[in-house]
Amino acid sequence: MSLPLSSRSRDPAGEGTRPSWGAMIGAACRLAAVSYLAAVVAIAMLAAAAGADSSVAGVARAGAVGWLAAHHVPLAIDGAPLGVLPLLPTLLLGALVARGAAGVAARTGIHQPADAGWVAGVVAGIHGALGVVLALAATPATVTADPGQTALGCALVAGVAAGLGLARPCGLLPAALRRAPGWVRPGLMAGLWGLTVLLTAGLATVLMALVASAPEVARMAGSDAGSALGLTVLSLGYLPNAVIAGLSWLAGPGLSVGALSVSALAVHAGPVPAVPLLAALPQGPVQPWWGVVLVVPVLVGAAVGRRCAAAEPDLPQRLRVLGVAAGVLALGSAVLGALAGGRLGAAAFDPVEVPFGTLAVAVLAATLLGGCAAILLPSPPAGTEPSTPDVNEPAPDQPDREPDPGAGNPAPAELS
Repeated sequence: MSLPLSSRSRDPAGEGTRPSWGAMIGAACRLAAVSYLAAVVAIAMLAAAAGADSSVAGVARAGAVGWLAAHHVPLAIDGAPLGVLPLLPTLLLGALVARGAAGVAARTGIHQPADAGWVAGVVAGIHGALGVVLALAATPATVTADPGQTALGCALVAGVAAGLGLARPCGLLPAALRRAPGWVRPGLMAGLWGLTVLLTAGLATVLMALVASAPEVARMAGSDAGSALGLTVLSLGYLPNAVIAGLSWLAGPGLSVGALSVSALAVHAGPVPAVPLLAALPQGPVQPWWGVVLVVPVLVGAAVGRRCAAAEPDLPQRLRVLGVAAGVLALGSAVLGALAGGRLGAAAFDPVEVPFGTLAVAVLAATLLGGCAAILLPSPPAGTEPSTPDVNEPAPDQPDREPDPGAGNPAPAELS
């Protein structure tokens, strides 16, 4: 029986075959299986490179742990909570699921928003079910995960990723904004652009701090090749978390790792795990120039304001666009800040926090401040005409004419 993915009838010219329940469940199962196998292969390669146990059963169980961590499921290792999870595997898994969902749309010819909802829902359900099975039966005895949190985390990550993959072929954004005012869409675009710029600034901050702390990075990596490889891979996995923390440092709230707290205005020293990426954290006193970095979010807000000014002709509409953009920036910063932190054992390093509420308020204030200044400042009028005509240019209302051969030779009557 064909699944009623849309209330519209199919185009007689051939819209493509709508997927049945069996086809959709099969596609979702393939996506879940491929993502799990990718986690297993990655764990096997790391185990072989480090010379660790690479038995099939051990790698399969470690792959289950990696798959759950990639879905941002909080874990407990020997009873110690691990909630601060690397975001790079989550991004890679999301890209894999999004690409697979887009492939389902291309093969079946679906293009309605309701179709996307059915496909994303089935993908989310299969991933949630597989997550519960892996958490209960496939992880090592020392690693545990709450089944409810596992089902929710796996379903949410997979469903959002599938929705992103189906957004273009199924026209999700135009459908969502169909009844919205005209200033909402440019505000969304400006806000997403501003969030990308802020994350780029956070990445630049982290890279500069790592370069400045290169000797400490090398010391934390160790001299053993296997340990150095493992710590390097671990640092790469947590690099997106560090980028979000760098954004928070630029905005003012900063971050904390246990007793250590760092911001552009204050530093409270404390121990940190021996991970090369954490060598970027300052342990000394606040430097006088650090306060200057607080202007970066304001400048990004000004750039967002210029984009909002170019989107609408009159001031009230521009301010509405800026309000939407600032809301997107604040909400995006809050979500990213919440994902970047979490529990880390129960000792000196717990918890790892990016204060996402304070970060959202700081980003909102900086965007509104810079954006309002950019919108209210006068801009030079476009297409200003010169006040005096150029004598070398022909008059605009006179067509170009060939020169008259006799124009420069006066007639005989004129000479007399």
